[in-house]
Amino acid sequence: MKPGTLVFSWGNPSRGDDALGPLFAEAIEALRLPGVECLTDFQLQVEHALDLAGRRRVLFVDASMEAAAPFSVAPLLPRRDASFTTHAMTPAAILQVYADTQAGEPPPAWLLGIRGERWELGQAISPAARNNLAAAIEWTRTWLAGDAAGLRGAGEDCPSDRRERVPQPDGTKPRRVSGGSSAPPPA
Repeated sequence: MKPGTLVFSWGNPSRGDDALGPLFAEAIEALRLPGVECLTDFQLQVEHALDLAGRRRVLFVDASMEAAAPFSVAPLLPRRDASFTTHAMTPAAILQVYADTQAGEPPPAWLLGIRGERWELGQAISPAARNNLAAAIEWTRTWLAGDAAGLRGAGEDCPSDRRERVPQPDGTKPRRVSGGSSAPPPA
């Protein structure tokens, strides 16, 4: 039986702050939390839709140029978008592929966008991004334990409107999103 929670991150460790996704997965994996599986890749592919089968909830994690520091969290809904036919898909497109191929609703999913600053090949992770990563890991530890505000049991008999209750680091509630952007909701 698969662990109920999937933490799926992606990014390129050779491109500065784009390493945030893989570094995040390494840190969460090191916690050895029961019921949690971490996967990481360079980019999302259509085959990753199969990794969602049998999950109660999914947290997609990526570095973001648009997220407010230190990070943003937004619920995701299935959506076919232009990435559907490319090699680099959005989390929403992965959810849509799951819905299309598994003839059912995908598990509740969220996008955690960790703010990054530099993306050049060969650069190390920036000090600001390292701090943002630490904040995202701490928030996620609480979320995975089920103690984040409004998230106890998220993904277990979770009505779709509960997806809107994921708090941001600053305590504000994000609006529903269906794309892959991790930008915070407009004020």
